Amino acid sequence: MSTTLSHMSNAAPPRRATRNGGYERDADGRLKFVAPETREPTRPKDEFPLTGTTSSGDETGVIPAFLIDMTLHAAIGATTWYLAPGPTAVLYGILAWLGASFLHRTVVQRLARTTFGKCSFGLQLRHADGTYPSFWQLTVQWFRGGWCCFDLFGSAG
Repeated sequence: MSTTLSHMSNAAPPRRATRNGGYERDADGRLKFVAPETREPTRPKDEFPLTGTTSSGDETGVIPAFLIDMTLHAAIGATTWYLAPGPTAVLYGILAWLGASFLHRTVVQRLARTTFGKCSFGLQLRHADGTYPSFWQLTVQWFRGGWCCFDLFGSAG
């Protein structure tokens, strides 16, 4: 029996022991509980990125930056609506507005790390650990923001 126990003490701990702690043998052969390593919690993959912050963590200018970006997207849509011929001009304007918003808030923001409005106030969209959101996270955030707009209009009526 002692050979079996000594053999087991050299085995790798089960996977759950690395999460919840486990038992190990000390030099005298007695079992003792070993607590799991304390690590910083990892960020969930689907976590929303933080709002725009400066390098010092200041969020001053977030609302004006949003208004600048929204005005830019709306101006592109209104210009398309004005220039498009025929009865489908409104549809073209809405599609141009949505397209400009999507491209600006996903592609441009992923490449430049900021949008035109955020750049005006020195803001960048970052996670708490300082990393930048991926294209996929920006896309999900864009769709969530659009859904929130519909939800807001739905609750107002």
